[in-house]
Amino acid sequence: SEDLRWRIIYCQAEGFTQKEIAKRMYVSETTVNKVCRIFKKWGCVRDPFAGRVGRRKIFTRQDMLVLERLVNDKVDWYLDELVYEMEQRIGKVVSIPTLWRSLQFCGITRKK
Repeated sequence: SEDLRWRIIYCQAEGFTQKEIAKRMYVSETTVNKVCRIFKKWGCVRDPFAGRVGRRKIFTRQDMLVLERLVNDKVDWYLDELVYEMEQRIGKVVSIPTLWRSLQFCGITRKK
């Protein structure tokens, strides 16, 4: 957690060695070394240029707005019909599970 990372930096500022910090915080010395190196380089405890984990989302924010409007307009459509209509409107082909995850991301878990 970010709180633990800051505690590591505070302990280092108080003069503890990396081995002592690792023992006190119940983390590995490698973790302590990594946090200290990032702090020395960037002045914060998380690397600001580290990418997000996982794949990028297929739909952009504008695509998600199109999907939300489509679901609001066509409340009785099935998911396969939504997939086809999204392909027609934005030109991106997605699977039904991908569309379902996108709907869940929008907060739409049921079509009532």
